[in-house]
Amino acid sequence: MLRITDIRLRNFRSYGELSLEGLGELTVFLGPNASGKTNAVEAVQLLTALVSFRNATVSELVRRGEQYARAEAIVTDGNRLLEIGLHLQTDPVGRHYALNGKRRAAKDLRGTLPSVTFTPDDLNLVKGSDRHRRRELDVLGSQLNANYFQLVRDYDKVLRQKNRLLKEEAPMPLLEAANEVFAKVGEQLTSYRTALFGRLVPHIAAHYADISGARERLGAQYLRSWAGDGPLADAIDLRLESSRGRTLTGPHLDKVAFDVDGMDAHSFASQGQQRSIVLACKLAEAEVVEEMLGQLPVLLLDDVMSELDAARREALVKGLLAGKQTFITTANIDYFDKPMLDRARIVELGA
Repeated sequence: MLRITDIRLRNFRSYGELSLEGLGELTVFLGPNASGKTNAVEAVQLLTALVSFRNATVSELVRRGEQYARAEAIVTDGNRLLEIGLHLQTDPVGRHYALNGKRRAAKDLRGTLPSVTFTPDDLNLVKGSDRHRRRELDVLGSQLNANYFQLVRDYDKVLRQKNRLLKEEAPMPLLEAANEVFAKVGEQLTSYRTALFGRLVPHIAAHYADISGARERLGAQYLRSWAGDGPLADAIDLRLESSRGRTLTGPHLDKVAFDVDGMDAHSFASQGQQRSIVLACKLAEAEVVEEMLGQLPVLLLDDVMSELDAARREALVKGLLAGKQTFITTANIDYFDKPMLDRARIVELGA
C-alpha cells in the first residue's frame, strides 16, 4: 500500500518552510488556533485528492508577500518511490502538478493516493444543503474514476452554458441543441452518482449500526430531480425553463436523503444522530476506496475530535486502527489515549 513518508512545504499558507520526514501510520499536528494545523492538512489533501476542502484560490494558498508556493510528498509502497509535487504561482496565476519531477496534468495523478477528509464543516452534512452532500459524493467519485471527474466538469460547463442561453432568452432551436447535450451529460452524471452511492449505502448503514449500538436503523437514498424511470431529456420542460430563465431539472438539483428509523434525518435527527451519520459516511468512504482501488486512503481529520463525544471518538479511533495512514489536527492531546500516542508522530506547532 502506498503511504506518505515525507512532506515538504515552502511558502504555503502560513509556512515559510516545513519539512517532515519518516512519517508513519499516524501524524498528529498539535497546537493552538491559528498555528497552521489546518494548513498542513490542506496541503496533504491537495497532494492526494487534488482539491482543497476550503475551496481555496491560488492567491490564498501562497504565503502573503510571496510569488509562489510548493508542496511535495514522497510516497512509497516499499517498491515504488513517487514524488508528487504541486507548484503554485501568483503572477501569472498557475497551479501545476508534477510526478517525479515531470509536469503532469492533475487528471493523470487523480486516484494515485486517494484521501478522505473530515472537518467540522462536514458535521453539517446532514442538516446542510444538498449541494454539500452532492459535492461530497463528487469529490470521492472523482478520485475513484477519471470518467466521473470529467463528467462533473462537463456538466458544470454545459449547465452554465444552458443557463446563460435561458437568461438571454435565446431562440428555441438554439436552446434545444444545448439542452440535448445537457440532458446526455446530466443523465450520465446522475447514473455515476447513483452507482457510487449504492456502493456506499451498506457500509454507511453498518457503521451507523455499530456506532449506535444497533438501536436504530439508518436508511439512505439518492433521489433524482425528475420523477419516474424515464430519461432526463423527457423530463425537461424547456418552455417552462425558458419562462423562468434557469434550468429546473438535472443532477444539480438531485438529493441525498438519510432517515433514522424512517424519520427524515434532515428534519428530525438529533445532533448526536447527525454526527453518527457523518462519521458513518466518512468511514464508509474509506472502505469503498479500498474496495474499488485496492489502496487504503489517507485519512485527514481536521479538529474533529473536539466536536465528537467520547463514544463517537472511540468509533473513529476504531476506524483509524484499521491500518489507514492518518493525519490529525488537535489543540488538545488529551483526546488520545497512551497506546495511540505511543505510535504517533506528534508535530507541535505554534509553541
